[in-house]
Amino acid sequence: MSALEVNRHVRDSASWSMADPLGVDRRSCLRLDRNESTRPVSGTVAAALSAHLSGAGFHWYPSDERLTARIAEYCGVPAQSVLVTNGSDQAIDITLRTFLQPGSRMLVATPEFIPFRRVAGLLGAQVEGVPYEPDFTFPYVGFRAAARRRPEVIVFINPNNPTGTLVDPEFVREILVEYPDVPVIVDEAYYEFTGVTVAPWVNRYRNLIVFRTFSKAFAMAGLRLGYAVADPAVLEQIRKLRNPFDVNEPAIVAGEAQLSAMDEVDGHTEEIMSKVKPMVLEFFRDLDVPVVPGSANFLLVRPEDGAGTVRLLRESRVLVQPLHGPLVEGMFRLTVGQRQEMEEFARVFTHVHRETGGRTGPRTPSGPVTRAEPDGT
Repeated sequence: MSALEVNRHVRDSASWSMADPLGVDRRSCLRLDRNESTRPVSGTVAAALSAHLSGAGFHWYPSDERLTARIAEYCGVPAQSVLVTNGSDQAIDITLRTFLQPGSRMLVATPEFIPFRRVAGLLGAQVEGVPYEPDFTFPYVGFRAAARRRPEVIVFINPNNPTGTLVDPEFVREILVEYPDVPVIVDEAYYEFTGVTVAPWVNRYRNLIVFRTFSKAFAMAGLRLGYAVADPAVLEQIRKLRNPFDVNEPAIVAGEAQLSAMDEVDGHTEEIMSKVKPMVLEFFRDLDVPVVPGSANFLLVRPEDGAGTVRLLRESRVLVQPLHGPLVEGMFRLTVGQRQEMEEFARVFTHVHRETGGRTGPRTPSGPVTRAEPDGT
């Protein structure tokens, strides 16, 4: 049988699976590696799903008009400026497919959220990456210089994953104004943790496209719900790549319910950012372990032995995300969960830190990292 002809950009790309390479059952682990919410969905969402199941049921095709209206109100934009998607991953996928083609260039600060690079590669586009500064701040000078070469798409991930870096919204505004004919994407997956947004600006800047998700602060990663916010004429083009029933009914019901009870989300994010994360930063400071605090519900950690630490944590059924590449080699990303979970992490990490030769006395960090400070959130 002859080989099937495969699109060369697909053929040359690596496959991507979230299955654990060692076959570890994630359900039995303390999962602090994917920046998911470690709390279950709220009581409001659980009640709404139960009521819908026993009432209207899930046998009809989904309809997202009411959810779209609620999201629009939440973002301060017209309903015509919102497109609900199957997670923000779908928003990334269909937006890049709208504007990129073979030979196109996408500008982004690196290291960046992997799906942007992956989708661009599948489309045969080139990624022009501008490295973050050694202290993990945004590379304003280098980014502006790269923008002058007029890429087909400009991407800001704000705050960035994995570095947690925030970019000044005024810099985003300058780019929007200077390049009005270039799509400028701002990924705000962690908006609820930072309070920093440019979403209302879509009413003024036609080239602005904002992505958000219900996977983080809303604790709905398994339901796959996100959205794009943009000028209606721009969304009309992006919408052509989304099938009408891509977003499932349980996700729609859950999203509507939680947006009507935002005090639950606000209480969770306040607890994480004002209480639990400072506690975690204090813990690492006491151990003299260098970290990058970042601006969201995660931070970067550079232990004495990165690979050994990740391995021993894993053997203790604590999962963190190892990082590789320039700037972050030997570090791991740690999701900040609920207080009792982080207390358990601290207990296990303290033991692992000793096992891997971690020092407890003062030392100078080897590499471009910052010291953990309780207010560095």
